[in-house]
Amino acid sequence: MAAEPSVPAGFGTRPWLVQATRGKRQTFIDSSDGSSHAVIVPEMQGKTCLGCIHNGDWLLMLDDSTAECFLLRLTEDDDPAANKIPLPPLHEPSDEIARCATLGTSPAHPDCAVVIAVVHEVEDGVERFLLHCRPGDSQWARLESPKITLPYLMIGYRGKIYSFGLTVIADDDRHGTVRARLVGTLVGAKEVHDRPPMYYIVESCGNLFNVVTQYFGDFVNDGTLTSVAVYRLDLESLTWTRVDSIGGDRAFLISGRYGFSVPVRPGAGGGNCVYFVLSGCDCERLYKFCLDDNTTSFHQILPQPTEPGCRAFWTVPPLPLPTVVEETGLLLTNRLVLEESCEPIFKLKEEQANSWNTRPWHELPLELLELVVSRLSLVDRLRFPAVCKSWSLVTNPVEQAIVWPWLLHSSGRDGACKLFDPLRGQEYSMHVGTFDTAENEHDEHIFRFSKDGWVAMSDSSDIDDMYIINPFTGDIVEMAILDWEYNFMGLSWSSMDPESPDCIFFAVNSRQDGKAVGALTWRHGEAKWFERHLEYYEGDPFPVAYNNPVLFHDKFYCLGRKGNLGTFDPASDTWTILEKPNPIHVEMDLEGDHHEGREFCYLVELRGELVSVFMRNADQPPRVFKLNEEEMAWTKVQDIGGAALFVDFRVSYSVVSPEAGHGNRIYFPSYSEDGKQAAFYDMETKAYHPSFYGLKSPLQCVWVVPNLRPHTVSK
Repeated sequence: MAAEPSVPAGFGTRPWLVQATRGKRQTFIDSSDGSSHAVIVPEMQGKTCLGCIHNGDWLLMLDDSTAECFLLRLTEDDDPAANKIPLPPLHEPSDEIARCATLGTSPAHPDCAVVIAVVHEVEDGVERFLLHCRPGDSQWARLESPKITLPYLMIGYRGKIYSFGLTVIADDDRHGTVRARLVGTLVGAKEVHDRPPMYYIVESCGNLFNVVTQYFGDFVNDGTLTSVAVYRLDLESLTWTRVDSIGGDRAFLISGRYGFSVPVRPGAGGGNCVYFVLSGCDCERLYKFCLDDNTTSFHQILPQPTEPGCRAFWTVPPLPLPTVVEETGLLLTNRLVLEESCEPIFKLKEEQANSWNTRPWHELPLELLELVVSRLSLVDRLRFPAVCKSWSLVTNPVEQAIVWPWLLHSSGRDGACKLFDPLRGQEYSMHVGTFDTAENEHDEHIFRFSKDGWVAMSDSSDIDDMYIINPFTGDIVEMAILDWEYNFMGLSWSSMDPESPDCIFFAVNSRQDGKAVGALTWRHGEAKWFERHLEYYEGDPFPVAYNNPVLFHDKFYCLGRKGNLGTFDPASDTWTILEKPNPIHVEMDLEGDHHEGREFCYLVELRGELVSVFMRNADQPPRVFKLNEEEMAWTKVQDIGGAALFVDFRVSYSVVSPEAGHGNRIYFPSYSEDGKQAAFYDMETKAYHPSFYGLKSPLQCVWVVPNLRPHTVSK
């Protein structure tokens, strides 16, 4: 009987993901179709993969129980013994190994040197140091080096190993001795973040890149991406420079602390993208970030989320990826008026009209024109007056329009934005000059909240500076500068006009464990935000959920992650955690790593009632509750009376009577790959449409109700 192959068919011909579980079998995931294969690799049984080196072709393996350490190559070889290279016993625990890299042309070369970065907890802090060895050495040796600040950022590059952070350390074995020296101090990298950042160093086409990511919420390993930026290093000046492209023929593959660059077949799609392996609250996901339009999408690759130490890693041969992406869109200017010439909505020629013995289209009665306008969408109403002089006489075509939330998406740093109509499935381009950050590579506008067409923003380069803008009219309302980085979990204000002198701005935050909650307010004329209450709780915690507070009965209502409510009364300046309704999650491990209780949850007002939405994954429908104010209890509902909800952690909206065929739906800030269908859950058919996975989600976006009314300054 022929021996069973130790790796699946096709392994080594394209990128694969491998999950080493320290058990009997390992899981191999084919990047071409997402299929999983349970495989027995004897050399990996009971071992921990410490890292991927040499473009992921070799693995550094450790047996924690015996300290056996070796390099392993998974691809087939004529000499199986050449695929395993013994190293000296390694007595450092696997969870203290931050990164590994090699010096030399190949791990199989006898002069190869292996260097690992170790992070060891000591009584008075953390000790960071480097160890190195060569095949045939009897033990690992400690490498005397300058201070290691970020041991996770280490990579082999052009015959040296670079470790980044506040300093750069280069290791050179040209004379047969591995040594470390200080090269200089890096400048130019993005340093200000409002959420936990992660860094990944990737070598591509002779250049070093730093991929900087931020994630939703407090759970770095539970990832919903909220920001991705790519920087290229100039080694001569030791300067990071932000780039908007890694090349249409390249893609980065990242998992754990390792990243690799792979070529993409020209014209095949998938280029200028970064792929991440991350855990969601429901499963292990493969995220795709597209630098062309600043969007992400994800697919399930494993049915259960994993811990960081067990995350699947890439093995990467230099072959193209097969993904194909096509995009379409309509072009509008920054005022949503068609640029250049506007074509008539009705393309009847005057000669045809005369031949049919009817009036030419530009002589239609005003009453008929107003009737036509009443049936048009918002964008067509904007186009309508530009057709001809007589059509421009229609009274207030925009103000009479029925509007609903659209998804505003900052698609580039040059002020380019896209506006997606979820009910019509149409996308429009617009330009907002205030969003143009091309002159400052570290600047990026971050959407925080929206109300009545106004959008709260902050800049990533100056994270404590906030302002409010109407992107449709260009009007701006300044806000007080924060005393710290933006760290609100929810933001709202009381008036439709944010410049009203009576407008009250409210924000809330809490510790992850819910043992401390801060309620903050600001009014026009005040020099700064005031932290009205910072309360510590010995009893039941109140971990504030990431969503907008809702102004309801003149109070700001805040939803907790457990499903209970807190209120802030601006009239009496009082923060209260309500005894009722009872939490939806009675028991919740707020700080555990098992991913339970990490649902997305939203709060919105609908027909004078508070509605909460909790959603987790594709296998579980969103749970929708209405607040019964008489009993102060959440009541689970199966429909929302023909209304539509538009949910997101930045802001959520409700529409009582959307266009026909769009009721009883919950819309999400995502859409199909072709940009023609919004993502939603249908409460009648009890299904996600068009699917749960594979949807495009803009990173910087917000639901906004178009408001083109000219702004009048309040006295």
